[in-house]
Amino acid sequence: MIYRPFGKTGEFVSAIGMGGMRFKEESYAAKPYTDAVAIVERALEKGITYFDTAPNYCNGMSEKIYGEAFTQVKRSSFQVSTKCGLWNAKDSDGARKIIEQSLENLKLEYIDFYNLWNILTLEDYHTFMAPGGVYEGIVKAKEEGLIRHVCFTTHLPGDQIPQVIDSGLFEGMTLGYNAINFAYRQAGIDAGVEAGMGIVTMNPLSGGIIPSYPDFFSFLRKNEESVVVSALRFILAQRKATVALVGFSHPDEVDEAVQATENLEEVSETYLEEMSSHLKGEMNTLCTGCRYCDSCPEDIPIPALMDSYNLKLLTGDEKKSLNRMKMHWSVTQEQAALCIACGKCEKLCTQHLPIIDRLAEITGFSL
Repeated sequence: MIYRPFGKTGEFVSAIGMGGMRFKEESYAAKPYTDAVAIVERALEKGITYFDTAPNYCNGMSEKIYGEAFTQVKRSSFQVSTKCGLWNAKDSDGARKIIEQSLENLKLEYIDFYNLWNILTLEDYHTFMAPGGVYEGIVKAKEEGLIRHVCFTTHLPGDQIPQVIDSGLFEGMTLGYNAINFAYRQAGIDAGVEAGMGIVTMNPLSGGIIPSYPDFFSFLRKNEESVVVSALRFILAQRKATVALVGFSHPDEVDEAVQATENLEEVSETYLEEMSSHLKGEMNTLCTGCRYCDSCPEDIPIPALMDSYNLKLLTGDEKKSLNRMKMHWSVTQEQAALCIACGKCEKLCTQHLPIIDRLAEITGFSL
């Protein structure tokens, strides 16, 4: 395992982190959650020290699973990250209750990294930061020693993330970053590195899309390694990400992910350009999430709809696209139907995708 400094915090963390939202329900159906705990134990055995979770993951059980596993090891052998969202708390007092609940679930006296959870828009950010708001509650908890480092997670466009970073109030961030959307997020990562922050990348396998369709991502592979290992190397070899966060549902998946840190070599300056050329060439039918099209006069969430349409291209299954629209993006077919075919999005699309036709298709998808 490789260990990297988490920004300027003085903490060192494993380059592969464990995300706590992929436990299968049957693995935690009854206490002591033996099967789920075994996955955490395998991660610890393999040298993983960074464990991410949240109050709502796995039907509210993720933190409790971690709590069971952590009772078996020294507190100094791991760091845990958890979160508070605007749906969990509306003010400082509400944030305090969520923090205390997480501490109880995790069976810990303090949380290493605590996050403003899921900043989707700059409006969300300002709501978090309002006087008497969630951020204020988190800072008070830090002053009392319940939290060590204040961070945030985000799905903001890369060019908006610096507006949060520039506040100077955060020591780390978690953002989606993978071989499909890296161009969209790169400005955010670069700003975080420049500010000396810890950078945690979530969805490094694009929500499972990359390993599920390895032929589409064969350009990532080197030698005989799996596309999972290659996709993780793509992130870690750049030396900008501190942690690549991977969700596991079986102990064997831990072993595979950890392989990405073996004999890891830093890539050249032209590496991202080479990867980008593959995306434009071999994968020119997939939306890469650059969001240049995101200026619809009807306020249609085109990037989210095109991301969901990727699953139709990869699987031929309309249901999977609809499920991603609903569960990942909270967008609807009705929004796609608002298209007036003005063509503005297609003129802006760097891949020249037939966005208008795809929106029309989405309106006709059926479960």
